[in-house]
Amino acid sequence: MMLFFDFWEKGGFFVYPLLFCALVSIWVFVQRYFHFWRATIDTREFTSGIRNLVKANRISEAVSLCATTPGPVAAILHSALLCYGESRAQILEALDRTAQLEINRLDHNLSILASLARITPLIGLLGTIAGVMNLFYTIQIESPFVQQASVAKGLWQALITTALGLLIAIPDHFAFDYLTSRVRHFTDDMSLASSEITELLLEKENA
Repeated sequence: MMLFFDFWEKGGFFVYPLLFCALVSIWVFVQRYFHFWRATIDTREFTSGIRNLVKANRISEAVSLCATTPGPVAAILHSALLCYGESRAQILEALDRTAQLEINRLDHNLSILASLARITPLIGLLGTIAGVMNLFYTIQIESPFVQQASVAKGLWQALITTALGLLIAIPDHFAFDYLTSRVRHFTDDMSLASSEITELLLEKENA
């Protein structure tokens, strides 16, 4: 603990914005992770269950099941079922609106994580430049009797801010890539569910 506070003090002012960025990154990742966890369902099994209900003319039961099931796939199926008996164009329009809304929900705050992954190394670099400037200023003021402790202070600030910026940015990149891969997975599931439910409803109506 003492070592942590020692590094904090030696890192200078730029340690504070870097730690703030770290806390925001953690908050965004945890919030998105649990949102995706709650939205995850067995898409194949759920879609199959809805298909069986529709084929059995239990449309209202299928609508209720979709309404009470979390996640974008259930929302997509719900919007399509509400358009049962309408034309293909109306069903597709409802699906497009719902898909866009769900994608926006999935992407929520991901841009913050991407921005932090780009910004934190720059803040660390700025801290490094400030540390080097402080080092040269100290050499100029104390020359020719420069104390090693004075030189070390500027070097510590330069090294700590650079290291801290990278230690935050690297996990941010991994977290962003992981979360965007989950978004792509949800998007693929929504696309497949949209196609299946559209064809099923039109087939049911024309039967």
